[in-house]
Amino acid sequence: MNHLLSSRDISKQEILKFFKKADKFLPIVLDKKKLKIAEGKILATLFYEPSTRTRFSFETAMIRLGGAVISNADMNATSSSKKGETLYDTAKMVSTYADIIAVRHPSAGSVEDFASGSSVPVINSGDGPGDHPTQGLLDLYTIHKNFGKIDGLTIAMVGDLKNSRVLHSQCELLLNFKNLKFIFVAPKGLEMPEEITKMLLKNKFAVSEMQDLKAAAPLVDVLSQTRIQKERFGSEEEYKKYRGIYIVDSNLMKICKKNMILMHPLPRVDEIDVDVDSDSRAKYFEQVSNGVAVRMAIIAKLLDL
Repeated sequence: MNHLLSSRDISKQEILKFFKKADKFLPIVLDKKKLKIAEGKILATLFYEPSTRTRFSFETAMIRLGGAVISNADMNATSSSKKGETLYDTAKMVSTYADIIAVRHPSAGSVEDFASGSSVPVINSGDGPGDHPTQGLLDLYTIHKNFGKIDGLTIAMVGDLKNSRVLHSQCELLLNFKNLKFIFVAPKGLEMPEEITKMLLKNKFAVSEMQDLKAAAPLVDVLSQTRIQKERFGSEEEYKKYRGIYIVDSNLMKICKKNMILMHPLPRVDEIDVDVDSDSRAKYFEQVSNGVAVRMAIIAKLLDL
């Protein structure tokens, strides 16, 4: 049995296989059609932390494959965890109902704990500030679809780099490619964790750090924007110190390359102006469709469909 728990566990060969499968599934997603290959299979989505896209994306992926879904969007409030049930015991129990489980939890490492009790494949759908491998995969898929490659690109990561599990996952997955340049744009206190920067440098990638988004924007092929994550701060006052520090608007897009792409895992708060939505280089809503296709590919692989 295979789980998908960490971006570190996915090889380049596996990434490209996921891309190939996603290419086949994407027309199903865009045409809102349904296959029958997962008929009789059940996905359980257990979310201990709020989600719109990731939970709906997984559930849509399973339904498009022809399977069924059981779901709890508020595990902390409405499951037996409120009574003190451990993640291990929850996994033992839910894996008797379902064939595959997608879990989101606010604590790093928690999904791995959950998987230790599961008799069916478990997918990490985000564990606090730790990892989010399926979001990382769909982001790389979006890059690959737009450029036909990943090798040799310059990628800026912007915002709360300290707490962004999405950007951490992107970095882990991008280790599988070559000749990349990274520009990290973050305010003091929210810089990319040192272990990730060291990991990229060890892989012989160029890494630079800036605080000025306008200086970085004209240099990049991919601008990966993130929100300042209120839920990761100890107080409202600390969050307000950073909120709105980097905003992508139509003026910023004017100084970007003509063929660059702008990505964001969503939800956005105020870090991308709605005027940018009509720019053909804005790919954050395209990422949503890509995400369903990639998650169909992941479910299909883990269930051997």
